Amino acid sequence: MPSQNDHLREAERLERQAEIADSAHAREALRRMAQTSRITAAMVGLMEACAEDAPAGAC
Repeated sequence: MPSQNDHLREAERLERQAEIADSAHAREALRRMAQTSRITAAMVGLMEACAEDAPAGAC
């Protein structure tokens, strides 16, 4: 399973691609994908924190 950092790196890569995209449609799509990666990173971070703090099998 990708880590929180993996998702953040992917978001940054997508944002860089959005900056150089050829069309407004492509830029917007890449920005939405980057936003989704950032949201996923946040969710993975929550799951990782839960796994560290909770008893085994609680998350």
